[in-house]
Amino acid sequence: MQLLSVQRILISLGMIVFVGAVAAGATGAFFNDTETSTGNTFAAGDIDLQIDNDSYITATSTQGSGPDNMVAWAATSWDLTDLTIEKFFDFIDLKPGDLGEDTISIHVGSNNAWLCAAAQVTTDEDNTCTEPEGDDDANCAEPGPGLGELDEQVNFAFWVDDGDNVFEPVAGTGGSPETVFLSGPISGLDSQGQIALSDASGGPFGSAGVPGGSTNYIGKAWCFGAMTPDALVQDGVNTGNPTTLGTGWNCDGTGVDNAAQTDRVIGDLEFYAEQSRNNADFQCETDYVPSWVTPVPAS
Repeated sequence: MQLLSVQRILISLGMIVFVGAVAAGATGAFFNDTETSTGNTFAAGDIDLQIDNDSYITATSTQGSGPDNMVAWAATSWDLTDLTIEKFFDFIDLKPGDLGEDTISIHVGSNNAWLCAAAQVTTDEDNTCTEPEGDDDANCAEPGPGLGELDEQVNFAFWVDDGDNVFEPVAGTGGSPETVFLSGPISGLDSQGQIALSDASGGPFGSAGVPGGSTNYIGKAWCFGAMTPDALVQDGVNTGNPTTLGTGWNCDGTGVDNAAQTDRVIGDLEFYAEQSRNNADFQCETDYVPSWVTPVPAS
C-alpha cells in the first residue's frame, strides 16, 4: 500500500511538471527583444557628364546691345545634354574684329570627379584663293594641307566663370577675380594635349575634384584679331549676359590682312570626367586618352 502511494505521487508530480511546461510555452516570455533589418541595398552613384552652352557674337548690324554690340547666337547654344551633334563654334562669315563669348556649364553627376578636356584641329585649309588673298598669301593657290591662315588669326581665352558670361579680372567686393587658364590662337589649341581642369596635380577647378551635384562654368571668348581684357570688376552676381554687360574683352581686327579670306578651320572639343574617390593619383595627361570621333587627316 505504501509503495503504491509513492508511485501515485510520482505520477502526479510528473503530470504537474508536464502541465507546467505546457503552461510556460503558452504564456511566452515577458522579457523580449527583436532586431529587424529590411531593405538592405547597394546603390551606385553616377558619373554622367553633361554640358550646356550659352553663346553670343558681335552683331552684324545695330541690332546688338551692350558695350560690345552683342547678340545671342542660337546655332551654338543648347540646354544641358550629352554631346552628339552640338557645336561650340559654327561661324561661316567671320570679319576681322568679330568677337564671340560662350559660357559652358559642366555637370558631372552625383559623384565627385576629376575633369579633363582636349581639343584638336581636324581641317585647316585655304579653301579658295581670291585675288586680294593672293596678294597677302603667296601660297594661296597651292597651299598644301594644313596651311590656312585663319587658325593663326582667331585667338581664344578660357577662364573659370561665375556663370554670367562676362570676364571679370579685377577683384571687387563681390568676390575674387577671374583668371585665364588657357589662351592663344586656334593653331595652338590641339598642341595643348590633355588639359587638366581638375586632377591630382591641380587645375583651374583645383586638386580636390569637381563636387558631385555641382554646376561649374568655363567662360571662353574668341576674337578674329588681337584680344585684350577689359578691367571689369568682379561684382559677385552670376546673372546677366554680354548683351547688357559686355563680354569683358576687346577685339582689334586692324592687324588682320587678306591672307585669311575664305579660309576654313574645323575642330573638335572633348570633355572627360572620372570618379575621384578611390582614384587619388589620377592625372589628365597620362590617365585620359581622347576618343576622337573625327580623326585628323594625314598631312
